[in-house]
Amino acid sequence: MDPTGAQPLRPYDPERIGPYVLRGRLGEGGMGTVYLAETPGTGRLVAVKVVKAEFTVDEGFAARFHTEVSNARRVASFCTAQVLDNGNADDGRPYMITEFIPGTPLSRQISRYGALEAGTLHGVALGVAAALAAIHVAGLVHRDLKPANVILSMSGPRVIDFGIARALDATQGVTRSGELLGSPGWWAPEQVRGEEITPAADVFAWGCLVAYAGNGRHPYGRGDMMTLASRVLNGRPDLGELPAPLGHLVRMATGPDPARRPTAQELLIALVGGASPVPLDPPTLVAQPQAPTLVASELLESWQPPANLAHPDPPTPPPAPYGAATPRPVADPAPYQAGVGAQRPAAEPPPYPAGVAAQRPVTDPATYPAGAPAYRPAVEETRPPVTGTMPTVPTAPTVPTAAGTGPGRRGRRWLLPVLAVVGAVVVSAAVLSIIVVRRDQPDGRNVGASAAASTASGKEVVAPARVTDVARWFPLAAPYAGAQFAVPDAPRCGLTTYQGATPQEGRFCVVAWTLTNPGGTRAEISAEPPALVDDGGAEHRPSQVSTAFPSAMPPGAKVDGVLVYDLAPASRPATLTFDSGGKTIEVRL
Repeated sequence: MDPTGAQPLRPYDPERIGPYVLRGRLGEGGMGTVYLAETPGTGRLVAVKVVKAEFTVDEGFAARFHTEVSNARRVASFCTAQVLDNGNADDGRPYMITEFIPGTPLSRQISRYGALEAGTLHGVALGVAAALAAIHVAGLVHRDLKPANVILSMSGPRVIDFGIARALDATQGVTRSGELLGSPGWWAPEQVRGEEITPAADVFAWGCLVAYAGNGRHPYGRGDMMTLASRVLNGRPDLGELPAPLGHLVRMATGPDPARRPTAQELLIALVGGASPVPLDPPTLVAQPQAPTLVASELLESWQPPANLAHPDPPTPPPAPYGAATPRPVADPAPYQAGVGAQRPAAEPPPYPAGVAAQRPVTDPATYPAGAPAYRPAVEETRPPVTGTMPTVPTAPTVPTAAGTGPGRRGRRWLLPVLAVVGAVVVSAAVLSIIVVRRDQPDGRNVGASAAASTASGKEVVAPARVTDVARWFPLAAPYAGAQFAVPDAPRCGLTTYQGATPQEGRFCVVAWTLTNPGGTRAEISAEPPALVDDGGAEHRPSQVSTAFPSAMPPGAKVDGVLVYDLAPASRPATLTFDSGGKTIEVRL
């Protein structure tokens, strides 16, 4: 099995889609197929989503598809799977290119280990709220937020799958009433009623997602599409017991009135210690439910979940209270964690990359309200998942059991949830720096995290790792207004050719770059092409095959490109240096 989780290409799969060389299959769903591919020249791994040929019969589908891709480019990439490119394949099918994110879907984590403990749950809730805040600031609604679309990656929680995101621009007719988009059981009531979809629908889904992660069971139980739609319309989600302040925030987020739900920004501020949103009024009599205005009526009668998109909930025995340790079964293998040296069990499904929803089918029936038809997954699996809270890591050494479980496996099990908390704090700080929130209180809160390293006497002091500015945003003009520049990945050096060009000094070094304009006005770009300074102090100008900066960017735009430098074989890149807006920008590589 490929360590990326990709399956081999099938005989009828193409070798290329556009300029991207396919390396394997990541998944297949109702809308199309997701492939693992390499970016030409740089070799960067990406996910290629190509739609099924049947969709191309609609003359307007391709245009709508590419419009949605353009909308998705507006979202800050540090908390989502970055959209990199789009186009049409040789057979006319539209495709989009997104960042490949190895990691574990939240749905799979809960299915295997049950409800998250309080600290980890808070970190995941924080990271997802930060992602929604960034999505909503870009003028988008996700519409399909669910545990399978939250990846616990090495950089924290990442929200993926913008295949059905719609820009909030009624003049272009993209957001229309009457559409039932999203996944069964994760809708807001207004989605089922066919009403206008606003960011409040994502906030409702956030509340359900946090309740699911904190209790290990779906707030609306299990059932087919119509059963779940009826529960969403006529009932309230079962939120279970959640630690403060999540219990209060989740209740507010899942309120029936979209106008009274908090915004993602308000949730984010409350989760990092700021003022909580104004609580809802005491409950009043609920109005009679409205009949759903579902457009796809035939779909409702014959809907079956695609094999790699359906995700049934795990069996739900009552979870242990927060802070109580739940013993882990001896025979449960450790999850595969890409990049940390874990040994992958042969029978374990692959880690799910960006854009591929997780499926964790089970054979045991789940607990749900009486009379509801049982949900039957498309694929069965014999090993049932483990439910309950994640156990507390012991401070004393643990003696391995007969099955071989021990501290090493336990540490790997905890790696991604812990990184999710750390990444959530970092992402939240970044989102809060982008979102301008006006507060009435005179003393603004300084939210951040600091860490101090110290050594005990007699122990060797380890030199710190070299600091880089990879993935850091640099304003080309004013902070948070106008164009922002970043190097998203470490340079790829040692290339003997690039785009048909050959180096004269020794080897090519390719530096990917991203420009975005998060402001509300057109941004003029006056930056000079960056020079690369190597570790010997020599300065190199970009090759002619480099991508030039645009002269201007409209609001919300994002542009990706590469800078190609010719370096001597023994040289290594140190910094990028260029002038913009009367100041010098230096990016440590």
